[in-house]
Amino acid sequence: MNTWKKVRPKVFWTVIVIFSAYYLYRAILFRFFNEGTGPTFWNKQFLFVFHLFTTLAPLILGPIQFWNKFRIRYVEWHRLLGKIYIVGSLLGGLTALILGITQPYEGSIVPVVILALLWLFMTTSAWVTIKRKDIKNHRLFMIRSYTLALTFVVLRLLGDLVYKANLLFFIHSEEVKDATYEWMSWVLPLLIVEFWISWVPALKKR
Repeated sequence: MNTWKKVRPKVFWTVIVIFSAYYLYRAILFRFFNEGTGPTFWNKQFLFVFHLFTTLAPLILGPIQFWNKFRIRYVEWHRLLGKIYIVGSLLGGLTALILGITQPYEGSIVPVVILALLWLFMTTSAWVTIKRKDIKNHRLFMIRSYTLALTFVVLRLLGDLVYKANLLFFIHSEEVKDATYEWMSWVLPLLIVEFWISWVPALKKR
């Protein structure tokens, strides 16, 4: 039992890193080689490229920032990387908001816009709480922020399950199906995270 408790975090983060790397590769292929980014540099090309590079910061730095030994042993590095994470997330959230508003798929506008706003809120809250020395709530908001940063991973995973494993077989409209799993891509992970960091601890309190 003790051995599993020690190994469990390593297994969890290994899976997160592998899935993130794989689906980042898939996302780059889809956006920059298959579907394309627009006919001109300013016709969304800049936004897509800028969004990609800004979101690399939270994607790469997330596992490092949650690494207990690193956080305790290298406090100054943790603070510096935390600032880079926050800047990358805020810029990524802003570009996601613009891309969400201006995208051509009507059913995807609302879930992407709400996702972007929530990501901006959670990241800003993480920054505000650490400035107040509220480490406990800073950690909780960082967990939520990183969960939302991983939405593109869940989105691609659900896309595979929907179109290769027929997950939403009961939905016949392709547009409704796309909008449904786009909602699921961030709502489900956020609900799972809230279950473990908020609801279960609240129920255990006496």
